[in-house]
Amino acid sequence: MAQSSAIHVKGIGKRFGSFVALSQVDLDIRAGELVALLGPSGSGKTTLLRIIAGLEWPDQGELLLNSDNALRRGVRERQIGFVFQHYALFRHMSVLENVAFGLRVMPRRRRPGDAEIRSRVQRLLELVQIGHLGDRYPSQLSGGERQRVALARALAIEPAVLLLDEPFGALDAKVRKDLRRWLRQLHDRLCMTTVFVTHDQEEALELADRVVVLGHGRIEQVGTPEEVYGAPRNPFVFDFLGQVNRVRCQVRGGRPLVPYAHIEQMNGDGAQDGPGTLYVRPHDVVLQRDPAGPATVRFVGVVGPVVRLEVEVIMGAPVLEAEMPHHVYAGYRFTAGDRVSVRFRAATLFSDVAGEQLLSPADLSLTSAAL
Repeated sequence: MAQSSAIHVKGIGKRFGSFVALSQVDLDIRAGELVALLGPSGSGKTTLLRIIAGLEWPDQGELLLNSDNALRRGVRERQIGFVFQHYALFRHMSVLENVAFGLRVMPRRRRPGDAEIRSRVQRLLELVQIGHLGDRYPSQLSGGERQRVALARALAIEPAVLLLDEPFGALDAKVRKDLRRWLRQLHDRLCMTTVFVTHDQEEALELADRVVVLGHGRIEQVGTPEEVYGAPRNPFVFDFLGQVNRVRCQVRGGRPLVPYAHIEQMNGDGAQDGPGTLYVRPHDVVLQRDPAGPATVRFVGVVGPVVRLEVEVIMGAPVLEAEMPHHVYAGYRFTAGDRVSVRFRAATLFSDVAGEQLLSPADLSLTSAAL
């Protein structure tokens, strides 16, 4: 394999008519790193991937592979392997010929001989664990096998960078889970700079060394999976990454007024007095059976080893979602109608900039009196 390249994105912007796909994006990806571009539809993640590949051209900014200006190079000159979501395999070619295609269309001075091509392709098929399928055609393969063929074809040209666009989006859940773990192992073996696009949060958090969260054409946060999930920088990242309760409140002296719940650990600095929103993960909502408690259990659902509950609090506050392991739930056996007290193990406070209607000070005083 070629030596991996670092990727440096500097001030990249891209518009499609009046739509701003990317706005002043800056990103550094280290050589040998596995990075996920994560975001909802329209966030700009695929556009950024295609600009790195040379399949789209930015309106402004710079793109460096190591220290070289990639915008002066065409697609073939960038040494980039690209895996599409829907494989893009040639249906009339065997698996072996699909993988060999990139080698056979190389300029004559760089093109290996036929024997070397067959040897290299067979090694790649063994590497991606489909060495016995070389003579088959794409229509004779499962979705997971076709994805491995697409990956082997991208690796055949010995790229310095591997790009994957929603690589497992067309596969069922079980195959997707197996393949992403296999891809992580393959990446660790090859130590190749790899960037993949996904809207699947679990996929990004499980696979990547770092996660880049995009929204509305901008980078909202970059960090390790632990950082972006455990310490989101803003409400957008909190909302997008995993389930979360949004508790509207008033902020006084930098503290949220949420009289129906005790908060053990408060995160978030600099919240201004006035309307705010408290973000609480369901697994941080702790319930205790309490006949005089301010909340009522409305729903209990068992999802494998996890139990999910919906709890309604007084004074028109939103329904809270709580989540606990089954073995913890077994000690309580909550049922619909139970009165409970509520505790937040951890919560993060942000000033409210959305202008939503919140609990008024009068509501808060009434709620406090009710408690």
